[in-house]
Amino acid sequence: MKIIIQNDVKTKLYEDLMKAGINEIKGACFAYNSSPNVFEIEEVYISPVHGTFAFSNLIINYKYKKFERDYFKRHNYDYEKHNYIGDWHSHPSFDCIPSQYDIKEVLDELSKSNANFLIQLILKIENGKLIGNCYYYNLKEKTIKCELLL
Repeated sequence: MKIIIQNDVKTKLYEDLMKAGINEIKGACFAYNSSPNVFEIEEVYISPVHGTFAFSNLIINYKYKKFERDYFKRHNYDYEKHNYIGDWHSHPSFDCIPSQYDIKEVLDELSKSNANFLIQLILKIENGKLIGNCYYYNLKEKTIKCELLL
């Protein structure tokens, strides 16, 4: 699977990661399915909760629900082409690979959803550049690293 982060989204993520500094931040990824197994992240939700690596799951609050509703409305409820594909979070102080907690979190979310798969995007700023990795999860296979185009 190939994940592309659109330029305006990269800028937004970079700015928010810079503001967060050493605090982890997280959110949700909404993407356009541009071709088979290629998703372009076109919008991200950024959770208002900041903290260390031990903070809780993405808070599904009114602000998030409104963001999600507005996203689907803007894309005429075309869930096949424009949809939520997973979460993102930062690892400002360590490598952009999923911890056991990260893996458990996404598999729990996947088991509760009707999604066929979810991705987990892990990012940070290093030497002034946005870097990261992306991982694909479904309930039948192992975790698979995606091709990520930043």
